[in-house]
Amino acid sequence: MYKPKILWRGRSNHLPNAQVVGEISFRGAAERGEFIIPANVAAADDYKINNGDFQIFLDGKEISVDALKNILDGAADYIVIESHDEFLLRFRELYALGLIDRVITLPTLCNYATNNFFSLNNAVQIFNLIHALKLERTLDVDGFFAKNDYYMFPEFNSKIAGVAEVESYPALRNFYVEIYPSLAEFRYKFFDALLLTDERTPEEFIDALIEADALAENILTFARKNSALEKFLAANENAFEKISSFPAVNGQWLLLKKFVRADSKIYVVTHKDAKLDALPEGYEIIHAGHAQAKIDFGYIGDDTGDNISRLNLYLNEITALYWLWKHTRHKLIGFVHYRRFFTSDGENFLSLEAAEEILRENDIIVNDCKFGYIALYDWKIMQSGRELSEHVMNTIRKYIAARQPDYLAAYDRVNNSFGVFCYEIFITRRKIFDDYCAWLFSFIIDATEEILATTNLASSDDPREYRIIGSVAEHLLTVWLIKNRLKIKILPIIFRDNV
Repeated sequence: MYKPKILWRGRSNHLPNAQVVGEISFRGAAERGEFIIPANVAAADDYKINNGDFQIFLDGKEISVDALKNILDGAADYIVIESHDEFLLRFRELYALGLIDRVITLPTLCNYATNNFFSLNNAVQIFNLIHALKLERTLDVDGFFAKNDYYMFPEFNSKIAGVAEVESYPALRNFYVEIYPSLAEFRYKFFDALLLTDERTPEEFIDALIEADALAENILTFARKNSALEKFLAANENAFEKISSFPAVNGQWLLLKKFVRADSKIYVVTHKDAKLDALPEGYEIIHAGHAQAKIDFGYIGDDTGDNISRLNLYLNEITALYWLWKHTRHKLIGFVHYRRFFTSDGENFLSLEAAEEILRENDIIVNDCKFGYIALYDWKIMQSGRELSEHVMNTIRKYIAARQPDYLAAYDRVNNSFGVFCYEIFITRRKIFDDYCAWLFSFIIDATEEILATTNLASSDDPREYRIIGSVAEHLLTVWLIKNRLKIKILPIIFRDNV
């Protein structure tokens, strides 16, 4: 925990979470009986300090202003004055000497400097930097702006989101565009930058980067002068693509640009010759069910390494989804079909660049929800018969109840609803893709194995029967989406006939 080093001016011996490195005293206008409390800061601008007008004593020995500033360049963080009255009496002199950024009262120390170095100039500077660097969509991980009273400025109309408690101070919602009590609530969001301001050891800083790795490519942080973090970042600058520094009070603001995977890809899943000679850049075809395929079309197969290609007859395109989860690490990843492609203009396949731009403001791209005249549960029964359909849906339900119980109500809700996201096609960021796949494959493979062992599907030649598992599994994306807080972007699709 941050324990500020202070030069102390006061009587109290109770200084919570602070290390006194010296006792300081002053002699100036107050001692001469001149009460010069300024009406405003502008009045202090006109005040001049002449030699001999103001004396500074550290541990009883007189020192110069320059010597004091040198001490405040690393040996001490603040001059702390116990009394508000004395602070006001000294304000004009301290301001004129250029010390006011380093002088605070004891209540300010306790209320504002518990986790990080406090300076109003620094707070204003980082707010302006965020906008000057065009990092408006920043996540304030440590609630820095809440701690520095920015909730008083709702007219700023900022895009900054924050991690902070709002029960005691609901007005915090006036400043932050989004606010949640924990970082975990933001896990599927994406920001221009993360703002990390609490004092952290290098090890704690690394842990914070790992915890928030998928949320942003840029980190804004404050490195206090001569701190362990400042030295660590200086010694490990090669760990980042670029580090930009901006001088601040008692340290510097740093913009850390992380090395990121630059590749993104949209995969086109097929089980036949897709007849796609010219795909946009960033698209690639994957052959689902390649393990049982009679013809190799020259596409990537889903049957190398860790795979479930053998289950393709029953799980359809989901076997390719499993392979992509296990064998790729793209920053953004898309999953479409050889007959169904996203479009933004109704005529052309969605470009990878357009998808990346959409996902700067959104979390996932899906096709619009399809509504029917009967509930999904009844549709499955009509499609494949009551006995088989109910057995498949109930078996999958049993595994969700055992492996993902928090999603059981969502599963029931979707099966009894009239709307669903169809086709299992989407484009999203890697973190979201990984979490969805980890959820889906925690139960669907074992549920499929049990269904095959307890039915005659393995010997059926009726696609209305052996495709029922894949048909139910296709709609599990809807189950996952309604349970998670994602910003969904709906795009139409181009449907290719006669393929």
